[in-house]
Amino acid sequence: MSTVNLLNHPDYVAAAQCPRLLVVSDFDGTLAGFAPDPYAVTAHPDSLRALRNLAELPGTTVGVLSGRHVAGLQRVCPLHKPVLMVGSHGAEDRDGPTVALNTAQQNFLDTVGGQLEQLAAHHPGTYVENKPFQRVFHVAYLAEDDPVAAQEVLAQARGVAADGYPVTPGKNLVEFSALTITKGTWLQQQKQRLQADAVVFFGDDATDENAFAVLGPGDVGVKVGEGDTCAGHRVADIDEVANVLQDLVARRQR
Repeated sequence: MSTVNLLNHPDYVAAAQCPRLLVVSDFDGTLAGFAPDPYAVTAHPDSLRALRNLAELPGTTVGVLSGRHVAGLQRVCPLHKPVLMVGSHGAEDRDGPTVALNTAQQNFLDTVGGQLEQLAAHHPGTYVENKPFQRVFHVAYLAEDDPVAAQEVLAQARGVAADGYPVTPGKNLVEFSALTITKGTWLQQQKQRLQADAVVFFGDDATDENAFAVLGPGDVGVKVGEGDTCAGHRVADIDEVANVLQDLVARRQR
């Protein structure tokens, strides 16, 4: 579905005009592009401006919901309160972790992290990111030089035993999590907490499908880019996300 069709879709028009709206966006691939160094990305200035403006409007709650840990998200996403800043797929907010790891979960992270570090040591251009609740194996640097080799190493990383814990593939990465919290569980909780009449959610990757899956009638899920999705709408890239966000501002200001 094109941006033009989205902006004229009855669900989008109704959501933009509803009394209590929750607008949530992923960060990487949605508000910003990708880079081998995850801290070398720049968020789209028009999207940032639109999110700030939306957050100041009555009856409108805005959040950025990312798989990045909150400290890392704040390094690349310069949005302040009242915008909600949520990391680790919903397990952290600006005030820190919202859950605590038990011994078994911490042992899992230590074990899987050690195995991934061993793999990375044998493959230059790969590395392990240690997040509070996840361990993430990255191959983006290797993919720049040898995409085939990068996917082969990524397949090896996906084969590391997860002992029943969630494993989520991403773009040039695979994530092992000690939690069952997802973007979907967080989005459901926030919609209920705020008694939001509608949700507009933007996302581009596998973890965002958990959020798209919990959207109800009248909510608007917007998939960014190519790939299979259960979202009801699609835009091409981060420029089109910025266009939609600016349109939301204009409609709610009216």
